[in-house]
Amino acid sequence: MTKTETYLNEIQSSILETFNPIFDNIERFYTVCYLIIKNEHILSQEHPDLWEEKIKTVQWFKDKIERKLNEKGLNGKDIIADIASDYFEDYVQYKEREFDITNEEFISYIKQIQNLP
Repeated sequence: MTKTETYLNEIQSSILETFNPIFDNIERFYTVCYLIIKNEHILSQEHPDLWEEKIKTVQWFKDKIERKLNEKGLNGKDIIADIASDYFEDYVQYKEREFDITNEEFISYIKQIQNLP
């Protein structure tokens, strides 16, 4: 468990309350954020068709998560930056983390985040 994951476990009730009923545990929140950051990085590296628009969409989701955390008095920018730091630490060490989430589940979480007020 990374320092970020340990910290998120300490404040999990505030985070889960912020995203109620989307995430039922802090591990899912972390996983979805990590995968959003990973997707942004892959898009910036590989430049697929319409990559600039896709990156803007991914950044919109990151910003929305940050704003929702900020609304609850949490430092959303720092939380997302810490998760990004975990991702990039894995990336530079050629470590591919395995998460127990399907593409369909990830998309479902994204849609729910999109629909947050």
